[in-house]
Amino acid sequence: MALEAAGGWTLPNPNDQQRLQQYSSVAARTQFALSRLLLAQAMPFLVDEADPDWVLTARSGGQPVLRHLNSTEVPLSISHTPGLVAIALAPTNTLVGVDVESWTRPLRLARLLDASMSAQDAAWIKRQALPARGFIQHWTLKEAYLKCLGKGIAADLLALSFNLTEERIALRSSPYSDRKYWYFEQLSLLPDYCISLAYAAQHAVNASWQERLFAPMLQLSGCRLRMLQYS
Repeated sequence: MALEAAGGWTLPNPNDQQRLQQYSSVAARTQFALSRLLLAQAMPFLVDEADPDWVLTARSGGQPVLRHLNSTEVPLSISHTPGLVAIALAPTNTLVGVDVESWTRPLRLARLLDASMSAQDAAWIKRQALPARGFIQHWTLKEAYLKCLGKGIAADLLALSFNLTEERIALRSSPYSDRKYWYFEQLSLLPDYCISLAYAAQHAVNASWQERLFAPMLQLSGCRLRMLQYS
């Protein structure tokens, strides 16, 4: 059964249903609804669905989180762009951020480089065969990292820099100091999209991202869904 983008959505959470009605755009309403339906699909991987004490809420910085009445938290992150909705899940006591973007998004590259990239990152982007693609790589990494920290995109973007020249993506500099172990990846699950993930733990880990399958009925023409879990 296919879902209808312009049809009436019924979401599991009454608060989400109320938020849904605030979107005037059909596209925005569809992306929000799919993100919440995908989250409902993720619940069995994370918590005991029979336990009514789990609620979807947010940390003080705005990051979404599944929280139990006993204060246990399961971090997650949601991102959507036209044609794609993604949710990233991670273990308790960690941070996770995901950001997705189309490789073909129209860009005013010169203006964006001046406003959001360090001199070192801007130079790397300009050296690429497809500079717009290099910009999207850096931009989605910034978004994913800032989602982990609960920071908005109004953060000090120029002071935030990544090294994409090594085998593993590394955080070169950040205006936000902490003692966490940071891991970054960019997945090639779909050829039309950049999918960037940021993950932070209190200690070094040896783990990998896995794509989780969801119910085949959760399908919509023109929009793909991806559920990613760090384990």
